[in-house]
Amino acid sequence: MTKELKMDHTHHMPAGAFVAPEWLIASIGILFLGFAGFYLYRLFRPTMVKNAIGFFDWEGEAGHFVCMLAMASHLVFWLIPVPAIAWSWILGFGTLYYAARAMTWGKRLSYNKQWWDWTHSAMFLGMFTMFQPLPLSPLLLTVFNGAMLLFWAWFSGYYVKDAVLDARAGKSLSFTSDLAHLSMGVAMLVMSLFPAFLMPGHSHHSTTPDHSQHCAPMSHPMPHHEHGAVENGQQKRAERQRL
Repeated sequence: MTKELKMDHTHHMPAGAFVAPEWLIASIGILFLGFAGFYLYRLFRPTMVKNAIGFFDWEGEAGHFVCMLAMASHLVFWLIPVPAIAWSWILGFGTLYYAARAMTWGKRLSYNKQWWDWTHSAMFLGMFTMFQPLPLSPLLLTVFNGAMLLFWAWFSGYYVKDAVLDARAGKSLSFTSDLAHLSMGVAMLVMSLFPAFLMPGHSHHSTTPDHSQHCAPMSHPMPHHEHGAVENGQQKRAERQRL
């Protein structure tokens, strides 16, 4: 029985695919839910945040809260059961919002740096494509995936540096934020390189029947419970025929 369940969980994966255990995926999803709570806490404590880092950016706090929720929902749907189409609209809006901010009112914010806004726009775009593949040609899709892979590698490395510096300086609020960013960067990097590892069956996020059109981090094979249902139906039909 155990052997059959294990086969049922993995037989739909590509040959050689390595899938993380469900407890690990759930733990990472819960971690991101915790980070979402952290940013929600920061959002409602502007004085504390300003005293700690020198400024308070409600747009940034709200944006990070949304991103952490989206990561949790994508990894463990039952944690945040928001449909993929809703996340597509939310994250798509965030992509355009930060791009607009980078080119307009963000320049007038004394505490802001333009490259921060462009980074957040790219972050939202990368997460948008987890839920909705871009309608690109194979060549452009390869270029885009390569660019996002480089972005997440840079993003992760940047927050490794920041985490070390903030830990040494004893800046707990900034250090926790660094860990949230680093966790997101590493998770997205892993999903870009090894799509099956953290996403063995998220068809509830798929919006098209042709999974081959998805970018590398967004490939969602059929969940094992759907395969199990198909196999159970076939077994029952075979038993009725024998009777």
